[in-house]
Amino acid sequence: MMRFAGLLASLFLLAGCASVVRGTSEAVQFDSEPPGAEMRSIVDYPCGGPCPTNQQGGAGGSAYVESDVKTPVENGPACVTPCVAEVKRNQALIVTFSKAGYEPQTVKLGVQVSGGGAAGVAGNVLVGGGVGMLVDAGTGAGMDHHPNPLKVTLQPIRQAAPAAARKPRR
Repeated sequence: MMRFAGLLASLFLLAGCASVVRGTSEAVQFDSEPPGAEMRSIVDYPCGGPCPTNQQGGAGGSAYVESDVKTPVENGPACVTPCVAEVKRNQALIVTFSKAGYEPQTVKLGVQVSGGGAAGVAGNVLVGGGVGMLVDAGTGAGMDHHPNPLKVTLQPIRQAAPAAARKPRR
């Protein structure tokens, strides 16, 4: 029994090679031109909101209950540019930069499989097995944020010409 417990403990220690080697979050750099913009973000869910959990089964399969789908409101990091924030590797963000006198700009910070992350996940085939693959998939350890650094150029707000200047004189 002790031998089995030791083997099981070893497997859990080796589970999730990419999670162990790379971690489950990543430092992302946010920057703007001009600097000093306020950066705010929300989590971008792949299903358009927190994925519904209640299903109604039927002869034709399962259907989601309309009231179970909600709009995402989970805030991500916020800071003043230039800045660095820790972001979970499995979270894409919708990021808005704003500064007085400039048009706000909203962009997406996505995630993609990285070379180093793919190697860590592949290590599960040799060492961690299925448990490691599940851990890495759940934590997004094989992913990197793109683009990183995330930099935007803010456009000045155009001032409307005074009414008197726009009307031609007769």
